[in-house]
Amino acid sequence: MKWIDTLFAWALVLLGSAHFLAAYVPKLSVLLGPWSGSAAVAIVTMGLMNAVRSLHRGDSFLRWATAAATGLTAGLCLGVLYQFQGNVLHQPAALAVGALALIEVFFAVAG
Repeated sequence: MKWIDTLFAWALVLLGSAHFLAAYVPKLSVLLGPWSGSAAVAIVTMGLMNAVRSLHRGDSFLRWATAAATGLTAGLCLGVLYQFQGNVLHQPAALAVGALALIEVFFAVAG
């Protein structure tokens, strides 16, 4: 299970990097504005926190701080998806990050 936890953490880092790239490459123009860049930084930070947590299993402060940060980010993603109730597939980044964040919250709380 540890390798799945680490894999999902690095997947979040990759998704955050792709989010950042999509925000600032004009040809892609999928996401616009500074909110996309700041969301990308939050996703990458959350992924790195989960990657560090997966390596240091005994640190309970790191575990709960990562669970809180990941839970807040998952809530933000679910909030974005709530705005697009008709077809959540129009926001694949929020769907993917939200799903991975919920899985990482489970890993963080389970220890």
